Amino acid sequence: MLLPLGLLLLAAARFIPGFADGYYNIIYRNLGGIFGSITGIFPFSLMEAGICFLVFLVIYWLIKLVLKLKEEKDSVLNYFFGVLMKIASVFCAVFFLFSVFSGTNYYREGFAEKTGLEVKKSSPAELYELCEHLLNEATEAGSKLYRGENNITVFDENNFSMSNEAKAEFEKFAGNYDFMEMGFGKFGTPKPVFFSKVMSYLQISGVYSPYTFEANVCTEGPDFLRGATMMHEQSHLRGFMNEAEANFIAYLACEKSDSAFFRYSGNCLALIHSMNALYSADYELWYELRIKYPDYIDADMRAQNAYVEAHDTKVAEVSDKVNDTYLKLNDQQDGVRSYGKMVDLLLAYRRSL
Repeated sequence: MLLPLGLLLLAAARFIPGFADGYYNIIYRNLGGIFGSITGIFPFSLMEAGICFLVFLVIYWLIKLVLKLKEEKDSVLNYFFGVLMKIASVFCAVFFLFSVFSGTNYYREGFAEKTGLEVKKSSPAELYELCEHLLNEATEAGSKLYRGENNITVFDENNFSMSNEAKAEFEKFAGNYDFMEMGFGKFGTPKPVFFSKVMSYLQISGVYSPYTFEANVCTEGPDFLRGATMMHEQSHLRGFMNEAEANFIAYLACEKSDSAFFRYSGNCLALIHSMNALYSADYELWYELRIKYPDYIDADMRAQNAYVEAHDTKVAEVSDKVNDTYLKLNDQQDGVRSYGKMVDLLLAYRRSL
């Protein structure tokens, strides 16, 4: 029964106007606030622990199946079909919990609509002005940061300190919007993942777990974008599932932070997306700004590019296709390319100031 119930809930969120937002206010906020506050007490990722448990469980089933091969054929078939039934049951339960804990949020009213931002087409001149502003902001914030080898920005404490600071800064930001307030205590504190090396080869910088209400973050790669990634995953916890919106919210949370590191991280994230858009719209304008990058921003950008290229494997391609399919199944029809919509939100925000 769990599979049809989950499908029914998602269908209601998608086709009944106002259902998804009503469900968020009445159900998700309370579920997320309570369970997220409990799971937030643990300093490690419960999602990661759960995945490890499932891996060991699969290995256990396979070993038992091999041992069963020595028995009669009927016994082997009965065990095999029993395992298949267990997998089917787990799948139905997982899908139902996804629908209850997260799936409906894909059909909520967007952040732009909630805040009155007007998204519209913009000229290359407006895009250039946005990029110039982001570059100036990143330059100012970055000038105050500690740098290590090859002039690359280094967060001066450990990843857990960064997580606690990210949680505090995001809470302060979310307090400006009544539709983002939920949870208490340790709710939403980003969790550095122990097996971050695996995430790096999947080219996943962060992942929101709807089953444990956790914001999980990869600790591999240059530090300078990790602050924005932590804000991005906390945006998902607040029910904003669209990747472009989560990036935009991450930028806003960083921009309004008292921390130079987080301001630098958010502005660099926005700068990367905006400069990519400017490169496609007008190469000469892009080049005019690109040569103005100070040494430390240039060093960070090159380090990030080198990190991505080093982990651009077949495994990463499969991971990207899986993520693309997942986004499309959840009504983000542009798939991975929906990240480009962040620039339209940035432009709308600049016009509103």
